[in-house]
Formats: sequence, structure tokens, C-alpha cells
Amino acid sequence: MAKRNQKPEVRKAQREQAIRAAKEAKKAKQATKKSTPSTTKAPTKAAPKQKIMKPVKVSTPCAGGKR
Repeated sequence: MAKRNQKPEVRKAQREQAIRAAKEAKKAKQATKKSTPSTTKAPTKAAPKQKIMKPVKVSTPCAGGKR
């Protein structure tokens, strides 16, 4: 059924259900993320990369005027 044909209660219930499912998925993802890096984090430490600056083009004074 199209969304515009549904009753507001049905739409609201579907929205809440989708939000609840998304929150649960996010919690599950964070739980798996927390458990894995704690064991492998200690031995490696990477040095921060140097940022390469782009050369800035110097504007030259324009001789003459506009046509």
C-alpha cells in the first residue's frame, strides 16, 4: 500500500519499528567493534603523515585595463 493511503498510526508504527531496528543494528555493530580492536591495538603505532602543501599561485598585476 502506498504511504499516502496508510493511516497515520500505521505509518508512525512502521517508522518507530525502523528506528528501533536501526538502533539495535548500531549497538550490535559497536559491540563487535569494541571487542576486536582491544587485543590488536597495543603493538602497532603509526607515525602521522606529513601534509604536502600545494604551491599557491601568485597573481601578477594586470597591465592595461578591460576593453
